[in-house]
Amino acid sequence: MSGGAGEGKSTTVFNLATVFAQNGQRVLVVDSDLRRPSLHKFLKISNSLGLTNYLLKQKTLEEVIQTTNLATLDFLPSGKLPSSSMGILNSTRMKEFINEVKNRYDIVFFDSPPIMGVSDASVLASEVDMTLLVVQYRKYPQVMTIRAKQMVEKVGGHLMGVVLNNINISQDSYYYYYSGYYYDYYSKRDDNEGDKPGDSDKKPVGDQAKLDLKQKY
Repeated sequence: MSGGAGEGKSTTVFNLATVFAQNGQRVLVVDSDLRRPSLHKFLKISNSLGLTNYLLKQKTLEEVIQTTNLATLDFLPSGKLPSSSMGILNSTRMKEFINEVKNRYDIVFFDSPPIMGVSDASVLASEVDMTLLVVQYRKYPQVMTIRAKQMVEKVGGHLMGVVLNNINISQDSYYYYYSGYYYDYYSKRDDNEGDKPGDSDKKPVGDQAKLDLKQKY
């Protein structure tokens, strides 16, 4: 999750899910940002059916989960949110859903709304095992990030860590100084050991994550 909008949480969660799936883990990505869903746009599919239809008992889980061309990666769109169903994530049905998918998959990623905007993100943080906070560098005041962290902890969520996103090295000499020092130190050490740094991670995740979706069951 993130403190505010536009910090890159959806891209981050999708890339993380893809990496875990490529390593053989059974992964489900759930778009639980019910008011402003975006993951279906990444995948170029319809958002007409999804999580909301399951929570409202209109569809079964088997009818809304979709597969991708990565055999171990499945996707659940958010679905359409009726105006009469605000707060749907804070329901017994949602708790049952979380328990069910935890039994079916090794890892389940939830793309949540910003925690400073609506209560949905706080509800999710209280129900899932771990929360990852995505922060876009210098987009919002530091106090907002601190407040987001406090809100996760207030509801009993476990904050696993923070992803610092979209750092512009060319415009930040302070960061560049330390990142340059880090690169020089480790590249020289690796050269001495006969290894080339980063050989195993050259291909960007984006090139690997062109997915074709279809109904899971």
